[in-house]
Amino acid sequence: MTQITRLAQQIKSGQYPREEVDIEQFFNEDGSPIRENRIQVRDIDRDIDRIDRAVNKMKVSGDYSKLEDLTLVKYPNNILKINNGNHTAEMIYLLKQQGVDLPPTKGFIVDFEKDLEGKLSNVLSLGNELNKIEVEKVDVHDNDIKKHLYQLMDEQEDYKLSEDQIKVFMRQYPQVSKRTIGQWVSNHNEVGGRREPLISYTTGELQTFKSTFEKMQKYRDYVVLEPRNLRGALETGIAQAFRQMKTQGKTKCLVILFCESVAQAVKWEESNVEEKIKLEYEELSGYYEVTIEYEMLCYA
Repeated sequence: MTQITRLAQQIKSGQYPREEVDIEQFFNEDGSPIRENRIQVRDIDRDIDRIDRAVNKMKVSGDYSKLEDLTLVKYPNNILKINNGNHTAEMIYLLKQQGVDLPPTKGFIVDFEKDLEGKLSNVLSLGNELNKIEVEKVDVHDNDIKKHLYQLMDEQEDYKLSEDQIKVFMRQYPQVSKRTIGQWVSNHNEVGGRREPLISYTTGELQTFKSTFEKMQKYRDYVVLEPRNLRGALETGIAQAFRQMKTQGKTKCLVILFCESVAQAVKWEESNVEEKIKLEYEELSGYYEVTIEYEMLCYA
């Protein structure tokens, strides 16, 4: 049993000491999470629909007993980051904002240097261990395991893992074969081998972006469309652009895009989809003597 496994078991069994945590320190004034204060174990930063469903369900039932304690990592200078329980933290924050009187939030605070040897790979390992059997959590996905593997490789001088390291890794993730690990290792890219978690946005956040662009001097004469995912860039985006320019009597339009899935982010980065969008907008602009432009929101 590794040190991380023992630590995870202590946390899951409640043997590890708990401390009271101020939940508001992890959120901006508009209610959005401060992403720098969250450790993203998974490849998507948050499941907004799941959070909303849970909050609504708890408010209807009045049962808040399934809100679990958080696990946090304390970095030097007493900087706290949520390692496990990002969704729970957002549920607690939303419930409090809606006037629900909840008991003080408690958390297991793990020291980055003393408990995790100052390694991000151990932080990810702990997060995955805690996700394995949590009742209300989604089980560990292959992408989460791969992220841990790539971080381990990045911490090696030559990016190569020893046989002992691979054996320990396979004990932690018995669902992954050695062949699969070998394939992942062969696909590892020294530059950008680890993909940042996908940033997801609530409807309110997307509306805030729209409002921000509308207030910018650069787009003062533009129709600014509602943000749409990448799939709508060449479909509903074009139709709405012309419809709204006609309605508002303008000849310029800004299409705001965002990636709603990891697959869309990969497509944006690794295919020629941006070139297609740019060319289509330029050709339509020239033919109809209008201006159609786009902005892609951050996705990682």
